Amino acid sequence: MLACLLCPVPGTPSDRQALDAAATVALAFDCHVRALHARPDPLAFLPYLGEGMSPGAIDALIADARRRGEEREAIARRIFDGWASERGIVHAQAPGVAGASCSWLREDGAEDAWIVRHGRLADMTILPLPGGEPGPAASIAAEAALIETGRPVLLAPAAPFALGGTVVVAWNASAQAARAVASALPILARARAVEVVSVEEAGRPADPQGLAEWLRWHRVQATARRVARGGESVASALDAACTQAGASLLVMGAYTHSRLRELVFGGVTAHALRSARIPVLMAH
Repeated sequence: MLACLLCPVPGTPSDRQALDAAATVALAFDCHVRALHARPDPLAFLPYLGEGMSPGAIDALIADARRRGEEREAIARRIFDGWASERGIVHAQAPGVAGASCSWLREDGAEDAWIVRHGRLADMTILPLPGGEPGPAASIAAEAALIETGRPVLLAPAAPFALGGTVVVAWNASAQAARAVASALPILARARAVEVVSVEEAGRPADPQGLAEWLRWHRVQATARRVARGGESVASALDAACTQAGASLLVMGAYTHSRLRELVFGGVTAHALRSARIPVLMAH
């Protein structure tokens, strides 16, 4: 069941793509969207300032950081209010409102820490896909949501996100993939088609037909397919499978290998964060 979504809005151009994805889910399932804005603490950088700076210079730096934080918050609030008005999503501070609703949540301090705290009290966190060369803030937010909340994360690209299309489920029989599939059940139930894809990996035997059968017990009409890697990486083979299926959503486990190994050598999770062209629902 999906009832409460968390959508961080730091005040960047990609806020709207995450909010639009949240609206798609909220309007389909009558969810509440909590838009989180965390204003950085202007004193947080003080331990990193060089010795010998005058008190006046430090005060000027703090004042500038505070001003930039206020400007970023104002941008985020304008984006949020415009989105709610355009999508017809009503403001609500407590449960009981019929249909989709939303609320503004403002905190002081590091965004990733607040994502963890509030993400554990949400059914899903929705973030924009960093894409290209992800900036540090986007990467930190995504990793905090994926690794620390214990909840699924929907990563939304700039292209419009719609439910009811074809969903590819990447299945490698890992605990992370199992959690991702279980979290995605409400969305899978609305899909036009669901294809379970297992890409050959040494030492990781997977049974896509077994998962497809489990999904059919949940009234999700799923098919299964094994994909040979050939000379490709697992990520490239999975990309090709999504393209071939005409997928509008990919469901997968996050960091099913060691996170350190993926950071050093690359992996499917890192590839998705950099290069995914369709929405990705992940769980760790």
